[in-house]
Amino acid sequence: MKKRDHTPRDAGEMQKDHAVDSSPDREEFAAEEPVPEAPTAEEMAALEEEVRSLTHSLAVARADFHNYRKRVERDRERERRIAGEEKVLEFLPVLDNLDRALVVPADADGRSILEGVEMVRRQFHAVLEGLGVEQVPTVGSFFSPELHEAVAAVPTNDPEQNGMVVDELLAGYRTAERVLRPARVRVASYSGN
Repeated sequence: MKKRDHTPRDAGEMQKDHAVDSSPDREEFAAEEPVPEAPTAEEMAALEEEVRSLTHSLAVARADFHNYRKRVERDRERERRIAGEEKVLEFLPVLDNLDRALVVPADADGRSILEGVEMVRRQFHAVLEGLGVEQVPTVGSFFSPELHEAVAAVPTNDPEQNGMVVDELLAGYRTAERVLRPARVRVASYSGN
């Protein structure tokens, strides 16, 4: 056998050959990946039918949801209306008593009418209390901007009365959550003189 001389060129070719041999062929990768086949006419028809079916189902679901929202809003409005009617029913006996007070013959001093009006007022406040509405405390309490609207200041010589409500001009009302109407009041003001 004949020995071959290795030259730098031969070594470079060997490395090149070795590198080519150790790297996988692109053809091998291409052969390993499955190539999807074009769908048949039957498969296309089935896919199109599935898309139509899903599109129809989506349209039906949207319509159902839209109808549901309308029904919920209609039910809420009905509940609000019924709640309002129930509140009105609570005030009808008060109105009935006012009507009765107007029919009662007045005595010489008008005492029976005054008693009737006082009774109706108590009944009215009882209905408000049943609805969770209470009158804002005024005279004798200290002014609170959340509860009162000061319409006038009344001078006082007593520094301990400074800021105290001394007169109620219009009653205020509140619930547990908020003030429905602040009370209009006069507030004592100490000037220090």
